[in-house]
Amino acid sequence: MTVVETLRKRVADGEVTTSLERYFEGYLAMVLLAIVALLVFVDVVNRTVRGTQFVWGLEVVEGLFIWITWLSAAFAVRHSSHLRFTLLRQRWSARRNYVMYWVEWVLWFVVVGTIFWHSIPELERHAEAGRIVVGTSIPDTLFYLAVPVGTALILLRVGQEILHVTRRYRRGDTIEPTASIEIEDRAYDTTDDVDDTDGESQ
Repeated sequence: MTVVETLRKRVADGEVTTSLERYFEGYLAMVLLAIVALLVFVDVVNRTVRGTQFVWGLEVVEGLFIWITWLSAAFAVRHSSHLRFTLLRQRWSARRNYVMYWVEWVLWFVVVGTIFWHSIPELERHAEAGRIVVGTSIPDTLFYLAVPVGTALILLRVGQEILHVTRRYRRGDTIEPTASIEIEDRAYDTTDDVDDTDGESQ
C-alpha cells in the first residue's frame, strides 16, 4: 500500500480528521500558554536588564488566560476529564445512569447556555466602545470574545457526548462514568447503530 493510499484510508476511517477534532481546544490552549510564558519571560528579562516593562504585558497575559480557561473547560468536557461524582453511579443500572446523564446535559445547556446568551450583548458593548489594549492597536474585544467562543465549544462538546453516550446505551455498552479525570483518548462513534452479529454469522 502506497503512502497516498494509506493516507486516503486513514482519512476515510476518520483517523486524520479526528485527531484535530479531539484535541482542538488543547492545541490552541497550549499555543496560547506558550505565548504567555514567552511574554512573561521577555518582560522579566526586560525589567531586569533595562529596568522597564511592557505597559501592555499584564493586560495581554490576563486576556490570554481568559481564552485558556474557556478552551480548557471545553477540552475537559470533550474528554470527560472534569470532576464528577461517581460513587453511587457505579452501582446504578444503565437506565438510571442514562437518566442522570440527561440531568447533567440539561444543566450544562442551562448554565453554559445562559452564559453564552448574556455574553453576546456584553461583547457588542465592548465592540461599540472601541477600546484597545494600552500601548497597542489590539482591540480588547478579542479577549471578551473568549466567553461566547468558549461556551459555544462547551455546548458543542456536550452535544457530541449526548450522541456518543446515547449510541452506547442503545447498543447495551457500559456508560457508567469513572472516577478517573485522566484524558480519555476516545473517538466518538459516528457510525449508525448496526448489529454486526448477523454479518459475522454468515
